[in-house]
Amino acid sequence: MNNELTPEAARNALVSAAAVSEKMRARARWASTKLAIFGIGIGLVAATVGLVESKAVGAAVFAGWIALVVGMTIWERGRLAHLAGTRQRINPYWIGSFACYGVALAVGTGELSGVPMYWIPASVIVALPMLIGALRERRA
Repeated sequence: MNNELTPEAARNALVSAAAVSEKMRARARWASTKLAIFGIGIGLVAATVGLVESKAVGAAVFAGWIALVVGMTIWERGRLAHLAGTRQRINPYWIGSFACYGVALAVGTGELSGVPMYWIPASVIVALPMLIGALRERRA
């Protein structure tokens, strides 16, 4: 029995491997969706915290954030395909958004509380690291 591949069989094997690889990469791009959803979410939380003075609305926003985290965690557990190094690539975006959120809160509480000229750009800046990460991860 001869175990050597013919050129045509080798070519077919390579085409098949490339198709399977692309299908796997497409299924593994869920991390970009996760980053985009959380980026929008944290931006909305920042805007609401800064602009809305109602304690009830603030509590509802944080309850919504917790629901988003729980829902996305459940959704993520259903994603079986993972690209190598995804966690290492996306962690800096998470850190960046939460660092910007902390700075926005530190600067914006007090005199700037409720000032749209501060909180709207601040909420965009808070969301930006995760949204940039979502775009970059989509290309990974």
